[in-house]
Formats: sequence, C-alpha cells, structure tokens
Amino acid sequence: MAVVPGQGMRRGTRRAAEDPLWSRDLVLVVTSSFLAFAAFGISLPVLPRYVVEELGRGDATAGFVFGSFAIAAILVRPFVGRWGDRRGRRRLMVAGAALMVLGLVGHVPATTVGTLVLARLVLGAGQAALVVGAATMTLDLAPTGRQGEASSYSMVAVQVGLGLGPVAGELVLDAASYAMVWWVSAGVALVSGAVALFVTPDRGHPDVASIRGVAGFFHRSGLAPGVILALGMTGFVGFLAFVPLYADEVGVQQAAPLFLLASLTIAGVRLAGARLPDRLGPVRTGTIALTAAALGLFGLGFWPTPTGLYVMTFAMAAGTALVVPSLLLAAVQGVAVHERSRVMATFTSFIDVAGALGPLLLGAVASVSTYGAAFITAAFACVVAGVLVRLWLTPALAARVALSDGPPAGAPDA
Repeated sequence: MAVVPGQGMRRGTRRAAEDPLWSRDLVLVVTSSFLAFAAFGISLPVLPRYVVEELGRGDATAGFVFGSFAIAAILVRPFVGRWGDRRGRRRLMVAGAALMVLGLVGHVPATTVGTLVLARLVLGAGQAALVVGAATMTLDLAPTGRQGEASSYSMVAVQVGLGLGPVAGELVLDAASYAMVWWVSAGVALVSGAVALFVTPDRGHPDVASIRGVAGFFHRSGLAPGVILALGMTGFVGFLAFVPLYADEVGVQQAAPLFLLASLTIAGVRLAGARLPDRLGPVRTGTIALTAAALGLFGLGFWPTPTGLYVMTFAMAAGTALVVPSLLLAAVQGVAVHERSRVMATFTSFIDVAGALGPLLLGAVASVSTYGAAFITAAFACVVAGVLVRLWLTPALAARVALSDGPPAGAPDA
C-alpha cells in the first residue's frame, strides 16, 4: 500500500500526545546530563587561555588541546555503543561520569601540553560513554511519536549546562586559580554520576554479542545523519574553542556572556520548537536549521565588532539549536530498541569528529589569516551540510519509509 510521508507522523503524534512525557527516570537522566555538561562547560573559557597564557603556546595548539578530548571519544564510542546495547544504558552513564571525574582531576597536575592532552583524552572517553547512555535512554523512556521532543528537552539541559558552566569557570578563576577550576568541574561531574545511580536499571540485550564484524560496533543508520552533523557542527565547536580569543580581538573583555547567550538561545529555541522535528520531519527542520547557522557564521566573519559578535552569536545559536535534534531523529527512524545504542554511538561519533577536526582546521585558518576567516570557513561547511540533507539524507529516509508499514513519528516530508 502506498504511504504518504507525514500522515503516519501526524496520527502517531496525536496518539502520543495523550501519553505523559516526563517520568522520574527521564528527569534523572536529564539532570545527570545537565550536570555533566556543566562540569565540561566550566573549563571552556579557561582552557584556551591556560594554553596560550600559562603554557605559552599558540592558537593552533590551543585548538588541538581543546579538541583532543574528541580523539578518545571517537575511539571508544563504537565499544560503548555495543556495551550499552548488551549491558544497559544506565551503566554507561555512571561509568562515563566516573571517567569524566578522573580526566578533570587530571587537569590539576597538567603543566605541559602532553599531560594536558592525556587528561583531555580521559575526559573524552568518559563524556562519550555518558552521552551515548543518556541519549539512548532518553529515546527509550519517551513515548512513541515524542522522541524528538524528549531529545530536544534533554539537549536544552545540555546547553544550559554549557551556558552556566563557563560563567562559573570564569568566576572561580577570578576568585581562585586554574587548579580550583579543575577541582570544581570534577566535583560537578561526580554529582552527575551520583544522580545517574538513582535511575532505574535497564535491561541489556546479551544477544547483541552474537553480531559479528563491523555491524556489531557501527550502525549504518547513523552514517548519513552523522556526516551531515559533523559539517553542521564545525562552526559551533569552533565558536566554543576560539570565541574567548576572538572576543579579545574585537574588544569584548569577557567571553562568558557570549557562551551564556549562545546556550540560552539554543535552550530557548529548543524549548519553543521541541516538537518541530516530530511534526515537520528531520529533512525540513534540518535544512532550516543549517541555513540559519550558516548565516550566523557568515555574520561572525564579516561583522567583527562587539555588536556584530553578539548579534551573530544569537543567529548562529538559533540555527544550531535544531541541527542535532532533527538529525538524531533521522538516525533512529525504524531502528529496533536493541540497536539504538550502536546508532547513537555511530551518530554521536561525528560530533567527536567535528570536535577534533573543527578546532584544528579553524585554528589553522586563524593562524594564517583571521578568526573571521575561520568562521566563514565554518559557514561554508554548513552550506555543504544543507546540500547533503537533500542529496543524501532524503533518499535514505525515503527508502526506510518504503520498507516499513508506515512512516514513524518525524518521518520526512514529501
């Protein structure tokens, strides 16, 4: 029988609207995610300055150190995805928080680039496990047809954590020292793990162990959305890495308000548009989001003034807000529950690709040109991502709809 994309989505959304979204466990998962990213955010405005001012290194080195956590995350995600499907998502969250604590404490004695990178690698491994566990459990706990909405709310908590963390980081640095910043961030990560312990243990799927080869670690459903995600997030990770230095260059004394503006904008857009990915579908939502992000990044490059920095940070953040929710929904469409951790591991590994290569690439551009040129480069990456949504993601999702009985919630528009 022929299926019109969008019809099943609307029926499913109406049915799901009758089911309660928030449960005790979902609240705990979202709270743990908030605390974990607040811990990570505390270091954001401090780390680049530490590398440049205390270690005496340049912009490219600052970008490498900042992004090095993603190297470990890329390497471990396939394994934590498989482990999450086999053993359960809560275990991933708790183990991930523990590694984050270890990595952040490791920043304290790190007085060389090498030791700092080592600490960032441990931090990256922990963050990878926690993200995969929390993202998958959020999907598991959400009613059918409201998974995009639940993911959007979870990501609001993440962005609020990333927004408040830098403010706390600069306050602690002004009042104390770099070492105290690392200790405080480690303490917040410890609380994140403690909250995750109260989540009801979920059942794993031991039969996943029988899946051999690459399929046991990677899931092809996360490939196209992941590649597009990496391109679309290059600008945001570049913003996180270099806006403290760019702010100094254009006459803005503190970068923390910019981090807060970006995070609150993302949080506000995700709250207001939480149901857009479910209702409009990932193709339309993703295209709109990538277009807005590209315009904001072009503005950051071509309007290098304090006013321009604030206005275009808002524009960039507004677009970035729905990039991840829309593409995440695309990644999990038609995927069985016991495969979701592997899909999330595959999909989110491309965030790590952006986190590792984005600051390195944009730092290299900035070192031979300007920070403005780096943001313009990131804007072109968003343009390419938008093209791939139409040329690659749309046919892939249409094929999944054709193989199913009907489009799930968030199915692509015709």
